[in-house]
Amino acid sequence: MEPEIVGIGVANACIKCVTPQRVEYFDEAGQECFVDIEECARNWVQLHGARRGRKYRYVGGRGLLEDPPWIEFANKRRTRFEFESLNEGYGLIIPLKKVRLLTLDMN
Repeated sequence: MEPEIVGIGVANACIKCVTPQRVEYFDEAGQECFVDIEECARNWVQLHGARRGRKYRYVGGRGLLEDPPWIEFANKRRTRFEFESLNEGYGLIIPLKKVRLLTLDMN
């Protein structure tokens, strides 16, 4: 299954907020959408196993050194945010870490 790609910075697409439960965003058409973090964490554990003793939860993967840089969540739709720059990708990584969520470097 191909990921659902959202080009952050393209047309109306932007990230609205990050909470421990969800990442809210607007897609290119301006439609308000969200990624369910609980679904991502469950799917990640099913695919990759749990990491014991961690205060953080993995919810997806990232390829910030690729062109374009991206972050993909482990939800059913495989929502992938593509960014115009590495710095824009970190604009999502930092808020994720603040709520104890991680993505695995896939480079």
